[in-house]
Amino acid sequence: MKTRTAEIAVEDDGTGPVVTVRVLPHVNQSLEDAHVNMEACVRAAGNRRCRLLIDISQAETLSADVRHYYSGGKLTEWFSAMALLVEASPMGRVMGNLYLRIARPGVPTQLFGDEAAALMWLKRVES
Repeated sequence: MKTRTAEIAVEDDGTGPVVTVRVLPHVNQSLEDAHVNMEACVRAAGNRRCRLLIDISQAETLSADVRHYYSGGKLTEWFSAMALLVEASPMGRVMGNLYLRIARPGVPTQLFGDEAAALMWLKRVES
């Protein structure tokens, strides 16, 4: 599934579904985009609570209202854990940590520079 700002897919890793969101490069997200993306994630998961992998390695910085929406009630209602895939560089980690400090998601969340490591961590988290 593709929205204006992201590609969204779901796979079952044997422990339940994992929704993967790849934020498209060079696209600024509006609050409307955030609503569309979140609804697409919920639909992709079949309207059931699951885990979330978000690749923000090429994403543009989010505005405060978009960050707030993404870390709000919909996240905690539909997702049990979130792995953020950031650019595998010191700057990518700084940006990811800054996002986490500001957004404060209400589910277990961890940063990764490697997708395989992110998926392994998600596999260990209950859905």
